[in-house]
Amino acid sequence: MSKPFLTRIIDDACGSLSHRPEHDALPRLMRVHPEVFASITDIRAREIADGYPLIFLGMELVAEPSLPLEGFEFVD
Repeated sequence: MSKPFLTRIIDDACGSLSHRPEHDALPRLMRVHPEVFASITDIRAREIADGYPLIFLGMELVAEPSLPLEGFEFVD
């Protein structure tokens, strides 16, 4: 079962992405709090075990300890 903070992050990130101009490419990376990263990693454990990068909302996802739990940061 998904944790409530994960649902809020997905909603907020999708909202942020929808405000980008149509001609802009999606960011290549999204940074999240390590606890969020761990939750998503649990969900995607099989893909990770198979050696694939962790992809979330169409972009690579990496853990960034300096972010607050419900924070995120796009990298273009």
